[in-house]
Amino acid sequence: MTTAVSQHSTSASTGTPPPAESSLSDLRLGATGRVVGLVEDTASAPIIRRLSNLGFVPGRVVTPLRRAPLGDPVVYRVADYELCLRRHEARIVRVETTAETDDDAAAEAESATAAEAEVEEETSSTEPVAQPLGEEQHL
Repeated sequence: MTTAVSQHSTSASTGTPPPAESSLSDLRLGATGRVVGLVEDTASAPIIRRLSNLGFVPGRVVTPLRRAPLGDPVVYRVADYELCLRRHEARIVRVETTAETDDDAAAEAESATAAEAEVEEETSSTEPVAQPLGEEQHL
């Protein structure tokens, strides 16, 4: 039967590397992938329909966010919401990853770390603390 529905094309003249295609379950946490299709020969029609209704449609961007302690299930960000999928469900979803999407995820993680450091720096300033009235300050 059909293995994957793919609705993307790459141009050899652009000089960009072709996207690497894998299953959603293979994406590392924080990496970004674009859905290219669903593997129809390994899943029943109700599961395919459910995944499509959840937003796993070609072109949709998806990111694994958190993994349960034993590795299953995984929380994914799809569009503007988060949902959990078990590993056997995530294997049905085919995604493409490129150096560009990996760089975007790394840049996003780096900017989040920088923002956290900035907030921490602001809260631990070295400004003198006000003394209660009537107490002297000994230097």
